Amino acid sequence: MDWTTRQHHFEWDGALRDIYVTPATMADWQRVLNSLRHEPARLDYRLDGIPAPLPATINAIFAATRHHAVTLACHMGKIVYACHFFSPERIEFDLDPRSVQSGHDLPGLRHFMAMLARACGRTSVLTHENAPGQVIARVPPTGQMLWA
Repeated sequence: MDWTTRQHHFEWDGALRDIYVTPATMADWQRVLNSLRHEPARLDYRLDGIPAPLPATINAIFAATRHHAVTLACHMGKIVYACHFFSPERIEFDLDPRSVQSGHDLPGLRHFMAMLARACGRTSVLTHENAPGQVIARVPPTGQMLWA
């Protein structure tokens, strides 16, 4: 991948980048959670900012969102993918674009997006923050990264 034609997507503009899989079901969420447990990643689950054991089921996580601010940070390489469990209908992770500093970081990003896509059987998309229509790249379940 040619970094010079991609790096502008990761220049700091004060906003995060989002990764979405939509539509999503609770079964999709559970497959994502199961897949994350098999990745070489450090998973940091927190309730109201306090570390807590990661529940076995996505139902338990969404139940916790009724009373707590819930986050799951997936530390994979230099990139941290954060999930806040906003909606059962949309899988969403965010990342700080400053953590993608060179073309060497793109395979890790592609790997994470491909893992989500395979778990759900649907394309994952990288977008600007809170802008699902401003697609930067797509990764279908086959795993190739397609730049917009």
